[in-house]
Amino acid sequence: MLQAWQVGRGDGELARRIVTISVFAVACAAIGLAAPSFLTVGNLRAIELSSSVLLVASVGATFVILMGSIDLSIGAIASFCGMLVARMAPDFGFWAIPIVCLVGLSCGVINGLVYVYLRIPSILVTLATATTLSGAVLFVSDGRSLTVTDAAVIDIAQGAWLNVIPNAVLISLVIYMAAVVLGARTRFGRMTLALGSDEQTAALVGVKVNTIKIQAFALSGLLGGFAGALLAARLGSATATMGSFMTLDTITAVVVGGTAITGGFGNVRLTILGVLFTTTLSNGLNTLALAPHLQAIIQGVVILFAVLLNTKRVNAEDVR
Repeated sequence: MLQAWQVGRGDGELARRIVTISVFAVACAAIGLAAPSFLTVGNLRAIELSSSVLLVASVGATFVILMGSIDLSIGAIASFCGMLVARMAPDFGFWAIPIVCLVGLSCGVINGLVYVYLRIPSILVTLATATTLSGAVLFVSDGRSLTVTDAAVIDIAQGAWLNVIPNAVLISLVIYMAAVVLGARTRFGRMTLALGSDEQTAALVGVKVNTIKIQAFALSGLLGGFAGALLAARLGSATATMGSFMTLDTITAVVVGGTAITGGFGNVRLTILGVLFTTTLSNGLNTLALAPHLQAIIQGVVILFAVLLNTKRVNAEDVR
């Protein structure tokens, strides 16, 4: 049982990595041949910046999915916090960012508390949170888009370290590496995997199940809030629906990266591959000028394929 709780290693992880990279390479080559503008420096930089925002949000979502739950409020948290950054930046400057991160953290804690103590499935709890925040962001913005005017806030995403590496990319990679360590080297990381594998057994051996669940949702909310702030800074403006794409894209990235949607199997390490695949696919479909409904169909097929690929390796359970 303890072995089943460990982060995926060996031949299984290598196979997932090879499959993900191979499909990613083939997709890039096919889109590049169909649309030469896809492989230009400018477009690759756009993919890089888009991936940085999604990576931050997906890292938090990974821990929630690893324990067999799901968070549908990430997009709404990002939109709400991004709007708050735009609203607060003129008065608080750079400090608007840590403030909205605390807002995101609070939303995550509320998700966790309601999920744990009221025993409502996480998919319903986070859906309710998302609906509430979708209304709150319209209230905060008066239904208008807001411009981010503070230079310090804008620089966190649009600036570049040594004029080479975009700040957004550097920050997202630091968060990703910290999450990898958190997932592989700490009790919290191991226990999220344990809950997804067998929650009852985990409780019997002394795992503080409720605490781990609340912490996982808190982390997801915190990083969702920061992702929203980063997105607002990158775009230079905020809209009520700016983070809506994250709800689906984070789940896609985590699952494509090899984490089972049913929990108990996967790790944070491969989430970055899922993020690159998801962002590149979305960018490529836009570059090909495909109709929105066709893009949605293709993305849905990718999610289904990824779920089938990973649920073969775990005992299927209902997502909690």
